[in-house]
Amino acid sequence: MGILAIPIVLVLFLFGQSKTVEAQAWPVIRRVALRLQTDAEAGRLYRANPALARRYPTEEAFLEQVRAFRPQFASLPDPRPKADRYECHAGPNGFRASVQGSGGTWITLEVRQDILLEKVPGEGLLRLEFSPTRESSRPKRRAIRKAAGAHTAFRGPSGGLPA
Repeated sequence: MGILAIPIVLVLFLFGQSKTVEAQAWPVIRRVALRLQTDAEAGRLYRANPALARRYPTEEAFLEQVRAFRPQFASLPDPRPKADRYECHAGPNGFRASVQGSGGTWITLEVRQDILLEKVPGEGLLRLEFSPTRESSRPKRRAIRKAAGAHTAFRGPSGGLPA
């Protein structure tokens, strides 16, 4: 009987942890938006989160994007925006969220924290992108990932086809 309870307890723990992460997401987003308001702080944010280099190969490229959209994210409200301007998908160790700025541009952030054996680089900001439209919905993203996975499912450890 106790062995059967372990998966239930684990699921409940993970669900609770996801809800906690979701509740913490909006304050994190506001702090990131605040850091984007000056070149000095935005540069520190870039340097402290090496995963951002996947999208922005240089700090100057990152700052160029930030400068273009900075005014739209200068005054995010204290309470979370309504669902038509904000979307957050949280898991037990992080979240992916999109929020619409005052000029209509969307910012998407992905933040993760260390969990068990997984060490997240830097401060945990893995993605920060600006877009004229909201990121695809969860089912659409899942379908895109699944389709991409079909193309990479048989790749070897070096990225090429196995010998």
